[in-house]
Amino acid sequence: MISIENLSFEYGEKAVLGNISAGLHEGCIYGLLGANGSGKTTLLKLISGMLFPGQGRITADGIDTSAREPEALGKIFYMQSEFRFGKQSLEKFIALHRAFYPGFSDEILEDCLEESGINPKTGDLGVLSTGEKRKLLFSIALASGTKYLLMDEPMNGMDIPSRSLFRKLLLKHLGEDRTAVISTHTPAEMENILSDILILDGKGGLFAKSTEEISDSWCFGLSESDEGALYSEPCAGGYRTIKKRGEDEATGIDLEMLFNATIKGKLL
Repeated sequence: MISIENLSFEYGEKAVLGNISAGLHEGCIYGLLGANGSGKTTLLKLISGMLFPGQGRITADGIDTSAREPEALGKIFYMQSEFRFGKQSLEKFIALHRAFYPGFSDEILEDCLEESGINPKTGDLGVLSTGEKRKLLFSIALASGTKYLLMDEPMNGMDIPSRSLFRKLLLKHLGEDRTAVISTHTPAEMENILSDILILDGKGGLFAKSTEEISDSWCFGLSESDEGALYSEPCAGGYRTIKKRGEDEATGIDLEMLFNATIKGKLL
């Protein structure tokens, strides 16, 4: 389990995260949502040990990630949104990761590369397209065997078939003993595979609930009136609304509406 305890972080005098706490459990897929500048990348870097908390702490299986101990870092794979491969072969690139992660699986990597159409004999990674590079790094992330996968906008630059493949491979290889945290600007493409939602409200606060808790608490739908709604948005024919759930009511989750309501302070 990753435990985030009373975490605060500032860039200079700008507060990004303010006294947030959450527990990230095994076997869950977390969707991390937030507007630009809300701290999504910062939070992932803090969890991975690349940044250090101003206050509070983050632990992975009881080990403080800011201490950057190999035992903790070997359990975490952080897939950054921006990266460069340089002029090197795929074989060499894979060898570097295989050496660092004790649970690295060549079988998973082979399957992911084959599904992604990437030649394992590629001699220069620089010739790959942006989408191919993301599929390659995602393949290595899954093959790393780490308990925790942190992915920052992993589907940027991917076409529609590649995004579908991303979801397929994630569900196929994640396993019940692994945890994924996925930062995304396109929550609708992820909503069917997420077990939990994390939303940074842009004011330093964090909304953290499972999809089950959200479904048990609120109903999402269309209405001619916004009367009784906790949050509403006008649309053709009336309003899209979020209301408290009644005993016999149940709906799917509209992640866009949930996000909008949260950053406007209607649900926090």
